[in-house]
Amino acid sequence: MRPLAPLFALALAACTQTPQPVQPEKPLPTPDLAGEKGVVVDKAGPTGDPFALTGLVREEALPLLKGPQPAFADVKLAAAPKGVSAAPKTCDAFVKRASKQKATCGDKAKVLEALDAALRVEGADARDEALVPLEACAELPAGLVRSVRVELAPMACGDTLVTAFFAKKPENVPGAINHALIGQALAARLHRAVQSPPQLKAPFTKQRVTEFVKGPMLKWFTEQAVAVQELAKAGADLGSYGRGVVAIAAGTADLRMVEAVRDVPIPDEFRKDPELANAYYASLDEQLEPRKTRGRDGALAGLREMANAGVIRSERVDTARGLLAKLYGGRRVDSLDAILVLPPPEAGSATVEQRLAAALPTFYSGLVLAPEAAKDPAVLRSLAQKGIPLPQRAALKEAEATLADEARSVYARARLAMGIRYWRAVDFDAAASLLSKTPKDKLSKDDRFVLALAIALRNGPEDVAALMLKNEGFSPGFADVRALDVVATEDAASPIGGLAAFDAGVLKTIAAPRDAEPKYWEGLAARFEKATGMLADPKQKKEADERSKAAAAAAKAIAKAGP
Repeated sequence: MRPLAPLFALALAACTQTPQPVQPEKPLPTPDLAGEKGVVVDKAGPTGDPFALTGLVREEALPLLKGPQPAFADVKLAAAPKGVSAAPKTCDAFVKRASKQKATCGDKAKVLEALDAALRVEGADARDEALVPLEACAELPAGLVRSVRVELAPMACGDTLVTAFFAKKPENVPGAINHALIGQALAARLHRAVQSPPQLKAPFTKQRVTEFVKGPMLKWFTEQAVAVQELAKAGADLGSYGRGVVAIAAGTADLRMVEAVRDVPIPDEFRKDPELANAYYASLDEQLEPRKTRGRDGALAGLREMANAGVIRSERVDTARGLLAKLYGGRRVDSLDAILVLPPPEAGSATVEQRLAAALPTFYSGLVLAPEAAKDPAVLRSLAQKGIPLPQRAALKEAEATLADEARSVYARARLAMGIRYWRAVDFDAAASLLSKTPKDKLSKDDRFVLALAIALRNGPEDVAALMLKNEGFSPGFADVRALDVVATEDAASPIGGLAAFDAGVLKTIAAPRDAEPKYWEGLAARFEKATGMLADPKQKKEADERSKAAAAAAKAIAKAGP
């Protein structure tokens, strides 16, 4: 191979040697069961009743509701580091906004009604205006409404709203909210960092590209790397939710830096020679690997905190998962997204608590709603739209033996959704355990499908971090689809049967051995062909058909290649 001119060697070596390290401060550890407990319910292997729960059933380590609350260190918001662009002028409207009406404070029930009404206002500006007067109500924790406003405002405006709030020297702000506000401010600055990298216009000669990389690009990269480092370090001392928000923002900022450098045009002479171009990108990727690794670890650390908070739906989580999937395509971070699941149960809307549970972001639902309210199936249906907060999960755990069948069913579906979002084994175990407590002859078709899917998903990696960092094959217990096959056969005439058949094929695809023989792929092709005939939705039928053809092609290719 022709030797590669070290075009990026000196420049990127300097770029990547920024203060050590970014978020997190140590390599992300592979999770184990140290923080969890579990019960071995049956040592039997995959024999007998396919719906039986066997092996270790993990139980999430949840705080005692009546025990001591976590302490929060006194953390201040420092000025933005150099390299972070100023907030857009459009943010001024959120900072200066005043309401035309005053809130009726003094009665908590009325304040909650006003909060519910404000969250249901259409339009970001009108909704924010309706929330403003509620900041003065002592019936809500100090700072909570401001933090909700930040969450619902454009992401780039977070620090302007937080800075204005702290400038008024508010009193009695709970530690969790204080840390959330600071995390939101740091995340806003990280969002505005690593934006608008310098651009090089043609012609792309080797000399011009080299001068650009060692000049404007190196200056921009180094400045942004230091800014991201400082902001990530500031978030390390925050409480769980605030720390998670910063970790995701820092991780995605680092990953954007990797993309920015890879987007620099390569010299024309490299582009015309495929061998030279491949060597060029191989050298470039090697130089960028430390930054890419820090970005990955930061995003993974943030996802763990979001999972702990119970978040299912979040733009922050979507962004982190999207970048990880793009830059680590072979690590299957989003592979469970292909699974077909039942839609979330319809949210309750008869009471203020039910409406707030559906409207508030997950972290704030845990602060506003009484934990024991989650035992109400209607409230639980509402919470399941966005996530189940930690206090509510603790209350549900304490009341597990007395939960109504409907509540048990809704909660199982929510835990299944959480597991799929974060590849969390403990969530799959929770879903299976909840439904296993109901006699099998009393399970609805929907519940039986959820139980079968949860059983098939058990015994995988502990979470998405373990999946990506270890990148090993799956244990034999993962993708035990016998229960899904029963559902696909016995409920073939209902939509549930098609979902079960398709999902069994997806999981067997994910768990395919690296040395799988043609027969394995032929079996997958048959599974998806069967699912194609059972599914009613045109898009789902098309996906099943394409997967069937792909599996069949793989079988032929492997057979042709031979041993």
